[in-house]
Amino acid sequence: MSGPSAPQVRRATLVLLGSAFIWGSMIPFMNELSRTYDNFLLALSRYALGLPVLWLIVAFVAPPASAPRPIEPGKLFRLCAAMTAFGVLYTFGVAWAHPATSAIVLMCGPIWAALLSRAMLAAPTPRGFVPTLAVVMLGGLLVVFGAPGRPTGGLGLQGGELLLVVAQLCWSWHSIRAQQWLGDRGQIRLSAITTTVASLQLLSIVGVLAALGMIAMPPRVPTASEWGMLAWIGVLGVAIALLFWNTGVSLVGVPVASLFSNTAPIFAIGVAVLMGSDPTWLQLAGGAIVLAAIANLQLRQIRAHRETRP
Repeated sequence: MSGPSAPQVRRATLVLLGSAFIWGSMIPFMNELSRTYDNFLLALSRYALGLPVLWLIVAFVAPPASAPRPIEPGKLFRLCAAMTAFGVLYTFGVAWAHPATSAIVLMCGPIWAALLSRAMLAAPTPRGFVPTLAVVMLGGLLVVFGAPGRPTGGLGLQGGELLLVVAQLCWSWHSIRAQQWLGDRGQIRLSAITTTVASLQLLSIVGVLAALGMIAMPPRVPTASEWGMLAWIGVLGVAIALLFWNTGVSLVGVPVASLFSNTAPIFAIGVAVLMGSDPTWLQLAGGAIVLAAIANLQLRQIRAHRETRP
């Protein structure tokens, strides 16, 4: 079986880097907003801002040429529950772990994605995936440990690391099953449907927590700059980034797509620089290593496809 074609690899590279850029740029914005607003309310507001944009895009896109399979409610519920679980577990995992160990655990995402793809789809990993993953993780470690002012102690396990691993497994499972169960509807409709159901599930969770007095109400109306950050993490972070991600997964699979998620810290650094932070040489070197490793894997996929063509 041949790999993705050159046009598919190029398209996947663009959309996956786009999703990584958006998700990476969200990090400093989320850090800033979380100082004032409850994390669950931030997550819910992201969906509230992103969902209308997704459905607006759906309205202007032609439906699939052939009629899609009927949606099975049980499968849709499980699919979106995994998406919701990812968001909740990720929130608590990051909160209950050292920032450096959180980043290191999250860099292992491609490993879980590759293992799940093999277990669920019997899919072989692309040639060069394992050495590429090793180089990508090395570059990511340079980005993490090269951060200026990083605390030197406290890198032991603090409880949130396991939650982050489970969160990554939930996301990889969701990404694989979404293509199997809803891929025939197109990536735009897939993204809109799953995000809608996941947002309703999250709304239920927030409602229960609010009734228990566990949600901190906003202390004030957001400022103009905060509205701008909310729009970025909602419209782009939910609508556009998720659409880019699903498109990339449909082209090159979850394991390769997951490698691109490790470029998110690089883009986070870039946005932090624009907000007044200065990167170190270690961070710049780590970012260059990550991008070079992924570019090499993509070129290998293109060459492999050309060699297998008749």
